[in-house]
This record gives sequence, structure tokens and C-alpha cells, in this order.
Amino acid sequence: MKKILSIIGLLGLGSVATAQDIKVGPEVGATLTTMSQNINGTDYSTNYQLGFKAGATADFQFSQSFSLQTGLYISTNNGTESNYTRYYKTGSGIPSSETDHRKYGITYLQLPVYALFKTGPEFDDPHFFFGVGPSFNVGVGGGFKREYTYTTNGIDRPTIYDNSVSYGNDRVNNDLRRFDMSANVTLGYELPVGVFFRAYYGIGLLNIAPGGSADNAFRNSGGGITIGYFFNVTNRPRY
Repeated sequence: MKKILSIIGLLGLGSVATAQDIKVGPEVGATLTTMSQNINGTDYSTNYQLGFKAGATADFQFSQSFSLQTGLYISTNNGTESNYTRYYKTGSGIPSSETDHRKYGITYLQLPVYALFKTGPEFDDPHFFFGVGPSFNVGVGGGFKREYTYTTNGIDRPTIYDNSVSYGNDRVNNDLRRFDMSANVTLGYELPVGVFFRAYYGIGLLNIAPGGSADNAFRNSGGGITIGYFFNVTNRPRY
């Protein structure tokens, strides 16, 4: 993680030194995320859930149609609600079942880096933009709820968990791995006054299940819609 941040820092310094125009500003919006889950070889049923993100973005313009854009955001309520139910009979023929309901509401610190391509004949014209790139995401908080119920002969035996997320790589004591990385795409529109709108989507590249394997795998995915405003911080000649 430290090596990745060092590389990003060096890229940022290089961008500041060579960019012909630099803009920074706030950005906020809504997110819609999910997390696929395979536990002990069984795929759990999952859904999308709403969240919120806020932070700041920076745009380093190198030519009329290309820029490098990054930012730093807090994104809340990432994850999913998942469900699993199994019905069976014990060796003595007693009807039994087990249900597993989980709710993950994860808070991530996110650092995306986009290679951005822009339309428009002139620099200050309103324009669309399209970008691709990675996002480096670190879990910094959130909650985890689980209700597991074992039922035999019509009697329920529930076990309930409701606690803060525990990060680590121990399947018994931890809920998730802390670090994730995703491949992202973004599409948006920027006005000459500095207001911009963005939609984006990302697919998690890492298995964030503690002690993850082919039979125990969690992967994040999802996107969002945001609005932001750019302040121009350079007085260099434009195109």
C-alpha cells in the first residue's frame, strides 16, 4: 500500500509540473453498490444498496483533449445485503434448515485515477468527458450485521451479530480485508462555469474475503452519480 501511494504521489508531482492547466474542487453524490459473495462454495443472493460519497477532485490538463484526473473521497454504506437458505433432513430424518442473512455497510477512503478524454473545439467550451483507470480503496469503518438461524424439528436457534467491521485476513475473527482495488470507467459533462456532472462504475479486482479462496470470495462492484465544481488554480495560457 505504501509503495502504491508513493507511486501515485510521484505521478501527482509530475502532473503538477507538466500540466498546462490545473483545476480542483469539491464533489458529492449518491452511490449504488453491491458485493458478490461465495461462502464455502455457495453463492449467496445479494442486492444493490444506496450510499453517499463526498470529497475533492483535481484535474491536470495536458492538451485540449486529454487530462489526468484524480481525487480523494469518503464513500459510505458500500457493500450489500445477502441471503442464503438451505433445507435438509438430519441423519435421523428430522426436518431442518439454516438461514444466513448479512448486512455490510462499509466506509471506504477512495483514490481514483482516470485518464480522461474530452470533447470540444476549445478548452473553455462545454464538453463531455470519458475516462478509465484504477481506484485504490481502503476500508476505514462501517458496520456488519448477521442473523444466522438453525432450525430443527420446528425450533429456531438464532445467533445475532451487530458490530463494527473487523478488518483482517482471519476467517474466524475478521469480516473483510481492508484494501481493495477496482477498474473504473466514468462519463460526464462539464460546463464553462466549472460545474460538472459525472456517472461512474467500477468492478472490484481483489477478493476481499478474509482467508479468501476460490470457494470463499467477496468482490465489490457498483457506481454512482455525482456533481462537482472546479476552481482554476493556474494562470497559464490556455489553448
